[in-house]
Amino acid sequence: MLIRFRVSNFLSFKDEVEFSMIPGRVRKQHPNHIISGGSGRNDVDLLRAGVVYGANASGKSNLVHTLGFTKALITQGVKARKPIPVTPFKLDKATLNLPSKFEFEIRCGEKDYLYGFEIDNERVHSEWLHQIKKTTTVLIFERKTDDKKETSVEFGNLNLETKKDVEFLGYVARGTRLNQLFLSESIDREVTYFEDVYNWFDQLMVIYPESRFGMDLSVDSKHTSDMVKYLKKFGTGVCGFDLQKVVAESEFPKELLKDITKDLKPGEKTGVMNSMGGQRYLITKNKNGELATAKFVLKHRMVDCNGEVPFDTEDESDGTIRLMDLLPILTVPDDKPRVFVIDELDRSLHPNLCYQLIDEFLTSPNQNQLIVTTHEANLLTFDLLRRDEIWFVEKNKQSSSVAYSLEEFTPRYDNDVQKGYLLGRFGAIPFIGKKSF
Repeated sequence: MLIRFRVSNFLSFKDEVEFSMIPGRVRKQHPNHIISGGSGRNDVDLLRAGVVYGANASGKSNLVHTLGFTKALITQGVKARKPIPVTPFKLDKATLNLPSKFEFEIRCGEKDYLYGFEIDNERVHSEWLHQIKKTTTVLIFERKTDDKKETSVEFGNLNLETKKDVEFLGYVARGTRLNQLFLSESIDREVTYFEDVYNWFDQLMVIYPESRFGMDLSVDSKHTSDMVKYLKKFGTGVCGFDLQKVVAESEFPKELLKDITKDLKPGEKTGVMNSMGGQRYLITKNKNGELATAKFVLKHRMVDCNGEVPFDTEDESDGTIRLMDLLPILTVPDDKPRVFVIDELDRSLHPNLCYQLIDEFLTSPNQNQLIVTTHEANLLTFDLLRRDEIWFVEKNKQSSSVAYSLEEFTPRYDNDVQKGYLLGRFGAIPFIGKKSF
């Protein structure tokens, strides 16, 4: 779970901006939206949702890009001799040659961690990992690289079993490339001491407007059946699904099909998706090495009889496809807490659907968290959200993005938050100059 994160000198964020999932002063409002810290978790409660508003080009999507960039940097790494693809704040000469800073407080099981790093295009300037205790933080590792490109690493008490373990860990740290995070390198070298932190970022789900979510297309898949259940509930006209047999060679170019199936072993299957139209396929290789391909179709009921008609996914409306890509927030297994981040929740969705998605998420019996950006003012009501779950992003006089919570305004419960926002009472709305054409 996410506790909070801070970012500075990245994209539109010049000075440090903090986004927090720690509840505010009000405890009675929607108490079911709070995940209890409990014993062993530093007694820090957490919120389940954060809904971010702001004008176009205010920087709210950059909050999402911060999380997406960090996830990619940690889980995918950077190739040797390649620049780190970080973009500093460009509207101030003083920041162009300074490192960008990222810092996260996260909860992994019963432990809380502080992980962060400072980077520019050439190197990781510093990187640190601490465990957060109730009254202090305990060093796990800290890595620094100076202007001479000399790296030093300090480790805390990791309870390493042998001297060889200590020497190997130091070797991995010193051998980490300047453009690579030590956290990423440690996983590549099968070092397991920090894998809980790595796994947190690996499991972070960031959904952009153009994202396409791959599904488990097995006929008995609970995820797929749950997804169809919600599509039916949300009035899309979908009443079921099926896997329709097709000839693989007629659906995919020869070279693409070869690339898709080259690592597929007999008895294995893989899901494939057309990223443009969103069409899903299931390809299975039998024991003889022969391919069987099925196309995922959604069924609609005919109006003049009880018959059903299959629709290709790419023939569905943009709204239905968008729903399919967002429904994992409701259908993924609840075996472990997950953090979902959605940019532009309202893209191709009706306001009532946006409201229903948030409401379904917040009333579900799990400990998942959801952060979304949106323009949909229909969500700005205390019937749905707590005031500490509502955030705003806007540009200051230096054209740098700043973020703040509605909690800072402490509105009365009977206030019309939606009206107040649209009137500019909380900022984060577009400024439109006088007509000059």
